[in-house]
Amino acid sequence: MEIITSIKNDIVKKIKDIRDNPVDKLFLDNPKTIVEALSAGKKLEILLINSKKADEIIAKYPVFGTKYQLVGENVIDSLSSTKTPQGVVAVFDFFEKEPINLSDNFICLDNLQDPGNLGTIIRSASGTSFKNIFLINSVNPLNQKVVRSSMGGVFKEKFKSFCSANEFVSFAKQNNLRYVVADMDGENIFKNKIDFSPIGVVVGSEGQGVSDVLRQNADKLVSIPMKNGLESLNAGVSCSIIIYSIENIS
Repeated sequence: MEIITSIKNDIVKKIKDIRDNPVDKLFLDNPKTIVEALSAGKKLEILLINSKKADEIIAKYPVFGTKYQLVGENVIDSLSSTKTPQGVVAVFDFFEKEPINLSDNFICLDNLQDPGNLGTIIRSASGTSFKNIFLINSVNPLNQKVVRSSMGGVFKEKFKSFCSANEFVSFAKQNNLRYVVADMDGENIFKNKIDFSPIGVVVGSEGQGVSDVLRQNADKLVSIPMKNGLESLNAGVSCSIIIYSIENIS
């Protein structure tokens, strides 16, 4: 097999572009995460392996089979998003699967920009019946920090993006989707049964909260009770608490 050694190779340049500007392709550089993506049915497009570590990597991850291209260590180093490259990088076609099932519960995130918070929410959602995540002007779920902090949850959720809150509200009305909004002035989430399904939970950014149009069209406002003068939790923690509360009291 020919070994790619130039970082100016067309394949290498293509992967760099996907890594830096992900749209519908997912860049991964952790072998365990690549295995998780394969197990989740994601379509592998490119798999590069450090030629010096190929035997070791293939022995440990036989699922890689013959789907890989050998490259020089310098190529892996130039592509990896971590300080300690693990000898492998891959690209998957991320959004190629079946369309969103609107009968599933959903989370809607309004202008959420912190990748760590989105990763936390995805990870929490993957352990519940909340299988759809709608994003209004929010951080890209293919962001490397999001993927890492989701701990594989990104492969278990379906995503749909919206350009504005108004666009989402129109979509929700057209599809008879009902939702609650996380709001400090809302009803105690632990004491209120949600009597409709599917259900959506809308969470905003820490700085601005949820847009007025989303609040005005919500079926209910819900809150997490606070003590000791604390006003709120960060978006990732708040959303996680609310969806797990709904799972237990609905």
